[in-house]
Formats: sequence, structure tokens, C-alpha cells
Amino acid sequence: MSQARPGQKLTIRASAIDELDKRWQSYAVFTADEQGVVDVGRQEPETGSYEGVDSMGLFWSMRRVEKGKQRDAFFAKNTAAPLTVTIEIEVDGATIATSSVERLFATAGVKAIEVREQGLVGTLFMPPGEGRHPAVIILNGSDGGKRDCAAALLASHGYAALALVYFRGASRKLEGVPAALINIPLEYFEKAIGWLQERKDVDGEKLAVIGHSRGGELALLLGATFPAVKAVVAGSPSGFVHGGIKYSPTSLPSWTYHGEALPYIPYKSTFKESMGFFKNFITRTPMTMREGFLKRMPDERMAEKVSIPVERTQGPILLIAGTDDRLWPADVYCEQVMERLSAHKFGCAYEYLSYEGAGHFLCFPYGIPSLPPMTRLSPGGGVTIDFGGSSRVNAEATVDSWGRILGFLEESLRGDMIDRVL
Repeated sequence: MSQARPGQKLTIRASAIDELDKRWQSYAVFTADEQGVVDVGRQEPETGSYEGVDSMGLFWSMRRVEKGKQRDAFFAKNTAAPLTVTIEIEVDGATIATSSVERLFATAGVKAIEVREQGLVGTLFMPPGEGRHPAVIILNGSDGGKRDCAAALLASHGYAALALVYFRGASRKLEGVPAALINIPLEYFEKAIGWLQERKDVDGEKLAVIGHSRGGELALLLGATFPAVKAVVAGSPSGFVHGGIKYSPTSLPSWTYHGEALPYIPYKSTFKESMGFFKNFITRTPMTMREGFLKRMPDERMAEKVSIPVERTQGPILLIAGTDDRLWPADVYCEQVMERLSAHKFGCAYEYLSYEGAGHFLCFPYGIPSLPPMTRLSPGGGVTIDFGGSSRVNAEATVDSWGRILGFLEESLRGDMIDRVL
């Protein structure tokens, strides 16, 4: 912003409409310098929705606003369509300038291919250019569905990216897949791997899987099960197999293989936990689930049955978690995975990115640079779920981990990382 009066106060507002048609807003107040310039990449706002010098602060600090009040929510962005952010500049409460910025997820030439064959459901995003491209399968977590925006971003970096649906979850319009995360056969993912390998524009020898939360658990499981997986990125994962989910945790299995349920940690809610949730509901206190998962941590005998044999993976592994994950103890799980890999003298590269103070939603494919990160969710009825972290810390972790993920994929699928331990 230029041509302001030196010393003039200006308010810059950013707003966007998510894919649920909900408005998100942020703001920052600045004082123009001696040249009448406000530079958000150089100046710290005097007040606003974020603190410190941050050129992208107005983007990640947007909050959902309903009836004039802020609400804890997830920024709904699943498609690969551009996101329009409106920027307004105010002086003394009057808007003096307005502009729009488009956040692109797919670069020019990226092609989206709907996949509805061989029982598979998803969207394949192919990068521009001839030749055979390394492939990445992207796996959502316990909400199900798929994130096309994430796959489009990876395709823009040269990867054949498959946003694969393995259960509907909240995406109830999707057909051809189970409704809930219960009894999902691993053969479904084996079929997806084979389908990609058969494509002439995909390099079937260079295939990675990326997942978050339950999708991170699944990514580790697929790497340990199928030799065709040559690299694994697991965000906020578990190194144990957990029980299924149907609207809420159940004591049914999540995964099957060769018709048999994989051993898992069953979900059993104690009376004390139930009373704790009821108390939080009455007092409108945000709910966390971390302690419940810690209490259900398997003993040594059970752990041997439900642990994912990550040491069988035929390629490098990247783990990502925040120390303030309040949904489940992903940081503890990651440390256990690292210990297991070390104990088994894992022959490929492996690394754990630990982000101090970050919560559950800190990385790709749920954390996307410049989009508002989720720290809490208020689905209604006075209930609020606390996922941990803060908007700033989660946003910073998202930016850093995104660069690290791209570097990991570059070395794993295009470089010489296979025989090198970090």
C-alpha cells in the first residue's frame, strides 16, 4: 500500500468464502511510514488478527464469522478450484481501496481425471509435460472423502497425485466406497497401486503414500505391507492399529487383509471419561482426547500384536507431529515408531519432524500454506473439540513441513535417499 499520508492509520481486511459458503475474515492496523507506505512484509501490525511481521498473516489468521461472532471451524477447501481472497483498505471506517487475490492450487497444464473404475474412487491429478511421472497417493483421515486441492498442489510440483477415497465419512455424496472407517480391505489400496503402475504416464517404480492422522496410520501400514510403496509421509500418525470409526470411535476393526481383521486397539470409553465429556459439555469447556489415548496405550504384550511393522517398509519414512496434539498423542506415537525403526536397524532413511507447540492439524494434506489452520472445532450444540496448537504455530509448522515434504519426495522418488539414513 502506497500514497497514504505519512503517519496515517490504515486497516487492511482480508476475507474469503469457503466451500460451505461461510465467510472468513482477518484484519490488521498499520501506520504509514514517512514515505506513506505500508508494507506487510516489513511492518508489524499495531493490532489485528495476527502479531509480528508476516506477509501472509492476513491469510492464515482469517477466522470464520457468523452473525458478527467468530466461530471455531475447519476452513472448507477440498476442490482444486482457485480460492478468491478479497483485500480491503479502510481509513476512518471508510473503504478506500479493494482488490482480489486468487490462491491457485493447480498450475497451468495440470489435468484432473475422475477415477471410477476397478472399484476405485478418487481423482488423479497429472502434471503437465510428457514422460512418466513419480506417483503419490494421498489419504485423508477420520473424516473420509478426499482433498483434491492437496493432490493438485502435488501435481503442480511434477507428481501424478491420486486423491483416493477409501470411505465416505462426512462426504456423503460419494458413492462406491464404505460409509465408515470399518473393515476397510487393504486390497483396495493394493488395487490403486496396481492401477497407477499400469498407466503409461506414471513411473510405477517411484510411488509414495501420504496420509494424515488415521490416514497417517494407514500410510505406515501400506508401506509395511506393499513393497511397491517406496516412500511414506505420515502426519500426526499412530504406529499402532486403532479401532474403526462410525461417527464416533467403535470397537470394530478398521482394516482387513486377506479377509482377516488386523489386530487393533479397541475403543472402550470408561465411566470417568464419559463423565468428563459430560462435564465439558455442561461447562462449555473444549474437549480433548489425548489423555484417553494415552491411558489406552497398549502394554508390551498387546503392542506386539497391534504395532505396525514399519521396519518392513521398502523406502524412506518421514514422520510429522506437534507436541501439543490434543486429539491423540501423535508425538508419542512418532517417537515409538522411531525407536522401533532404530531397534530393527532400518536400512532406509527415516526422520521425525517435531514441531514444538503445534497441534494435530499442522501439515499437508490438511495443513496447506496460506490457508487458516484448524485448532478447534465447534460443530454445534455447545460442543468444542480442541485439536491443539495455535493459529500462528500451526501455520508456521505447515509452511516449514510443506517444504520438507517436497524435499523428501524429491530425494526419495527422484534422488538417492533410499540407501542413506538421516
